[in-house]
Amino acid sequence: MNRFPKIVAAAAALALTGGALTACGSSDAQSGGAEGEGPTRVVLTSHAAADTLDELDLEDRVVGLPKTGVFPDALDTYASDEYADVGSLKEPKMDVIAELGPDLILFGARTEAMEPEFAKISDQVIAGDPDTSDTVASNRAKVEEIAALFGVQDEAAEQLDEIDEKVAETRAKAENAGTALVLMTSGGKVTAYGPGTRFDIIFNELGMESAGDVAAEGRHGAPLSWEQIAELDPEHVFVIDRDAAIGAEGEAASALLDNPLFNRTAAAANDNVHMLDGQNWYLVGGGLGVLDAMIAEIDSAVS
Repeated sequence: MNRFPKIVAAAAALALTGGALTACGSSDAQSGGAEGEGPTRVVLTSHAAADTLDELDLEDRVVGLPKTGVFPDALDTYASDEYADVGSLKEPKMDVIAELGPDLILFGARTEAMEPEFAKISDQVIAGDPDTSDTVASNRAKVEEIAALFGVQDEAAEQLDEIDEKVAETRAKAENAGTALVLMTSGGKVTAYGPGTRFDIIFNELGMESAGDVAAEGRHGAPLSWEQIAELDPEHVFVIDRDAAIGAEGEAASALLDNPLFNRTAAAANDNVHMLDGQNWYLVGGGLGVLDAMIAEIDSAVS
């Protein structure tokens, strides 16, 4: 299939609807794209997929990804102007993406509803983020799917096997580590997460025992009071400072947690409050390298 007419049509449609094409800010990105097996002009709205391409030494196939807002340290490879900024994780600039002429778009969960619009720009459109209800297995499937596109399955398999080994090691340590609760702080408020939530990996895959029933709605967690957290009395607390992760102003998680009720918990009393890398857990959430780092944080907490 000749892809050129599709790209032109998408760009023209955007112009007609008021989305005048703008310069992508990088002549390198517009003309870039490496030679070799598989797609050569990849646009991403999935940070997890960007991490996977970097780990597989395929970063030179990328021509654009979201840079508006906080750009995770784990994706520093893409920091230069060689890679075009296609907007934010939630609000990609469709006109910029169309102008880049991608032969593959790997979209993230935050732009899942935009898949039909992406399909108007590129013939090949694939979800890039793992499913948080089964993060490790889903991440493996995503990595294998991406690696197959470029003929680098062997390279991916070696790193995926290492991740599986680390999962098994962490589960073995978690069996006797006691109960756990995940807290996210944002805007001076705290929400809790347990099994079945977006951070399910800590419980059902890495083996931590939940401190209690946490009835979270959707992806936003359960708003617990400090009294309720003290009553649950978790032996480990994993903390994600959302404000710090997204660059928003707000009271630091460590200051928010420093109160008499929280300090009464076994986790606080025994120095088992673990501050997780907010960018990795909140903004990226998977990928060949970042998932490995996320597992390492839990492993370190229970070692």
